Amino acid sequence: MIEVRLERPEDYPRFGFVEAKEFGITDRDGYNFPAFMGMELKPGFFHQRKGKYYESSVYEESLHREEVIAFDQHFSQRGAIK
Repeated sequence: MIEVRLERPEDYPRFGFVEAKEFGITDRDGYNFPAFMGMELKPGFFHQRKGKYYESSVYEESLHREEVIAFDQHFSQRGAIK
């Protein structure tokens, strides 16, 4: 098992994350990039495996913009933290 994240590559190695290519994992198009990171939850799980990561459809740009705006209205507007 592995946890996959799209995160800042300069921050997440301190938590044990490495580039997903170290586990033989690519994005759905077969690409890798520094922010595409993973961490094995079960050591050795990907020793004999490779795979592609497919995001859930909830992250697709096909979401209705109006629904997203309506959802966001449920949260208070706050300025930047200083």
